[in-house]
Amino acid sequence: MRYIKNKNIKNILLGSIPFVFLIVLWQLIYVFQWVPHWMLPSPLLVLKEFYKLLIDGTLFRLLFISMKNAIPAFILALITSILLGILIGVNKTFRKIISPFLGAIYLVPSLAWIPFIILFFGFTRETIWIVIFISAFMKMIYSTISGVRNVNPNWILAAKNIGLSKFKIILKVILPGALPEIMTGIRLGFGSAWRSLVGAEMLISIFGGLGKFIWTAQWTFSFDKVLIGIFLIAIIGLIMEELVFKKIEKATLVKWGNIS
Repeated sequence: MRYIKNKNIKNILLGSIPFVFLIVLWQLIYVFQWVPHWMLPSPLLVLKEFYKLLIDGTLFRLLFISMKNAIPAFILALITSILLGILIGVNKTFRKIISPFLGAIYLVPSLAWIPFIILFFGFTRETIWIVIFISAFMKMIYSTISGVRNVNPNWILAAKNIGLSKFKIILKVILPGALPEIMTGIRLGFGSAWRSLVGAEMLISIFGGLGKFIWTAQWTFSFDKVLIGIFLIAIIGLIMEELVFKKIEKATLVKWGNIS
């Protein structure tokens, strides 16, 4: 237990090195005025503004709005990509039908769909949801398909020999075997959804959270707030990785015997 604790502390210290380096570099840039102060405020000024926005509840309100914009669409994309990805992975005919369509959609950035989506849904939260869905779905479905197709065929053959139905083979053999790549896809899908969220909120600002906050701060030359918005986006990503995805990974991959 003590070894694990010391190892965790060591990992945290090692992981903090790039952040410490950037903060020191940032402070040097401010002190020597390599960049105008109005463009790049000092770390201390940004920290003071962060504290102010935290105390008055602004940051919590922005995070709540952004989560409301992101989570429903991401969950729907997650469920849809896994179900459809498994179907494409196990059915060769369906894969031949749908793969060219997916390939064409994948090449188009999710934000490029916004003008077209606005024509049908207007400047609404539904527009943001659709953009996020497309962004997350396209990342996750390819990982699911790849994971399903890379399952050891001997496992499937053994399952058939002992009389398992197709549904049980998918549930007990294919899904566990594809789980590592599915988890990778979920991570990539959330990252893509989170980035698309910020861009969509900048354009659909009436329902904007962090994206609207950054966009508004930019046009008022409040670059301390711009930096705070960027930091929050990064922090949420780290929190999701450490407290959500790694917990899910431990609860699923270890259970299914994919990792020890």
